[in-house]
Amino acid sequence: MEDKTEPTYEDAPYTEQSLAQLALAATAQDLADSLIGFVAVWSDYNPRPVEDAARFVRRVQELLDRAVILEKVGGASWEDIGDTLAITKQSAHTKFRQVVEEWEEAVKPPIVTDEMHGISGGLETRTYNRMPAGTSTPDETAAYLDKWALAHAQADGRDVGERLVSGGLARMTPLVEMMSLSSGPLFDEFASPPPHLLAEISEREAVLWERLAAGPRPSRDVKKHAAEARQKAATYRAQDAHTKSIAETQTPDQHAAEHERRWPKKIWGPYRTFPDLATARDWCAHCNVWIGTVTTEADGPSS
Repeated sequence: MEDKTEPTYEDAPYTEQSLAQLALAATAQDLADSLIGFVAVWSDYNPRPVEDAARFVRRVQELLDRAVILEKVGGASWEDIGDTLAITKQSAHTKFRQVVEEWEEAVKPPIVTDEMHGISGGLETRTYNRMPAGTSTPDETAAYLDKWALAHAQADGRDVGERLVSGGLARMTPLVEMMSLSSGPLFDEFASPPPHLLAEISEREAVLWERLAAGPRPSRDVKKHAAEARQKAATYRAQDAHTKSIAETQTPDQHAAEHERRWPKKIWGPYRTFPDLATARDWCAHCNVWIGTVTTEADGPSS
C-alpha cells in the first residue's frame, strides 16, 4: 500500500501545541529538581522550609498556568477549564486570561528587536526571545529533557525509549507552515511589509512548495508555485537593494516622502527612524536601512 503520510523536516518549526507541551515539561522538570532540597537532610545546614515551600508553591502555580495554556492551545474553552478546576468559566477566564494572552503575544512573533543608543551615541539593537524558558531553544530543551526523563526512568527500573520528550513533539507540515506564513505576525505588524522581509517569506514558500511537490500527494501546480515564489523573492531582493542604494543619498525627510510615495497611508508598526549620533545618520527600522552617507566606519547597528 502506498504511504500517504506527509514527511516532516528537521528545519520545520514546531507546532504551537508542541511548544506549549515543551513549556509545561520544562517547568515540571525544574519543579521536580527543586524538590530534592526537601528530601536531603544535612546536619550542618540550617534550612528555611517555609520560605522554600512558599517558593515552590509559586512555581506550582506556574505549572498550572502552563497546563491551562496547553489546553487552550488544544481548543479547550474557559468552561472546560472551569469545570476541571471546579470554578465558573468567568473565574477561570479572570484567573488565567493574562498568562494565556502573554503566550499568544509571545508566540507571534517570538523574536523582538529594540533599537537604543549606546554610550558612544552609536545606535545599537537588542534582540531577544519572548517565549517562556525552554521554548526559545526547543531542540536543545527537548534533548536535555530526553536525557533527564531517561535517567529517572532507568533509576526506577523502567524500560523506556530514549526520546520520551522529543519523540512526542510535532513539527509543522509544509502545508501548515505555508498557511502560517501567509497569516503570520509579519502581516499583523505591517500593512505593507518591507521587501527584505517579503523576500524571506517568498524564499521559504519556494522551499515548501518544492517539498509539497516531492510529497505523496502533489498537485499539478506545485512546481509552478515554487517557481513563482522564487521569482517573487528575486523581485523583492532587487527592490530591497534599490531601497538601500538610494537611502544613502536621502535625508530623513526625503526617505519619509519615499515611504509615502511607495506605501501611501499603509505603514504602521515599526516605521521609525533613529538617529545614530556617532555617524550622523538615521536608521529606518522599517526598511532595515541606513539613511544618509557614512561619516565614520559603521556598517549598521551593532548587536
